[in-house]
Amino acid sequence: MQTFSRRNLRVFSIIFVITVLIFALGWFIFLRPAITSLNKTEQVAGSSLQNITLTEFDANGKLLWEIYSKRADYRQDTKIADVLDVKGKFYRNGEPLMEATGDKGTINQATKEISLAGNVKAIAIQEKIDMQADRMDWKSEEDILKATGNVRIDKPDEKIKMTGKELTAKPSTNVFSLEKDVIVTATEPPVEMKSEKITWDAKRDRVFTESPISVVQVKDKLQLTANKGEWNIAKKEVTFTGDIKAKDPKLDVDLAATQAIWNLDKKLVTLPVEFTASSKTRGIVVTAQKGQAQLQEERINLTGQVSASFSSTQGVVNADKVEWLIPSKTVTADGNITYRQPDKNLNITGDRAVANLELETVRVTGTNVISTLTP
Repeated sequence: MQTFSRRNLRVFSIIFVITVLIFALGWFIFLRPAITSLNKTEQVAGSSLQNITLTEFDANGKLLWEIYSKRADYRQDTKIADVLDVKGKFYRNGEPLMEATGDKGTINQATKEISLAGNVKAIAIQEKIDMQADRMDWKSEEDILKATGNVRIDKPDEKIKMTGKELTAKPSTNVFSLEKDVIVTATEPPVEMKSEKITWDAKRDRVFTESPISVVQVKDKLQLTANKGEWNIAKKEVTFTGDIKAKDPKLDVDLAATQAIWNLDKKLVTLPVEFTASSKTRGIVVTAQKGQAQLQEERINLTGQVSASFSSTQGVVNADKVEWLIPSKTVTADGNITYRQPDKNLNITGDRAVANLELETVRVTGTNVISTLTP
């Protein structure tokens, strides 16, 4: 009987140990606390973490982003993390693309998208372009960055700033398109551009628009409007096309053309197509096939079927080329000159004509000057 009791005791001991092991294994598998990782699928709905680093990778295993946050609340059902006090670095093909900060945001693991809001600031690392906005959304797989509300883009080394309401960009190619009340300002030389949509191709150093545009040279108050335009930042040249209107309030000169190239540094406007220049106070209108306006020297040169009409004498001069010196109020015409005053039935031909706008005189000279006066 004693032997039987010891045997039962051993059996009972073995059964007890097995039972304890089974309960311990069950607790470990089913009842242990969940380990939360925002890069794995076993996250718990509503889990919160403090002072964390979140990372994400693309399909090729290359880093997409590193996000640092003081707090993250994870929603397992949507695989979205709500983050506060955000600072992060974004990548494209494993290469650093942008750095950004914001008061709060969301990280969507399913779509690989990041949204930041509140005092958003970012920098495009390659071109060293600073950005600010009320809200910024980055679709990493499409390489599309969108920003809204008080958007501002700066390139400090080139002293260029753009502001607007909506931004669409491809950070990997450094192409930024701003829309709604867009203003571009440069300090060297001081220029201001306005349009409803302007695109900045930072890598190619150009700003362009297919929408109506207005440009003001701040120092001289020279204004120009056109249907569209392109600014070559390196050359400091703006090319305009469409219905171009230019006005120099200082010189009281208006230009109208369908194409113009404005060299901001040289203060030179080149008109490669037919255009009209006029001055109401001086009573002169000139047309030509092409020409140049030298703003610094206050001089306009015209070539090709030039016609200049003067309200003071009711006369019209036709020539091969004309030079209009605005300060001296003189217009000099050369080549195949004809001068007509229809009200006096006067016609004069010659090689050269000089008109003095102040004295209201026109003098025609040459080897074969012919005057006809029809009674």
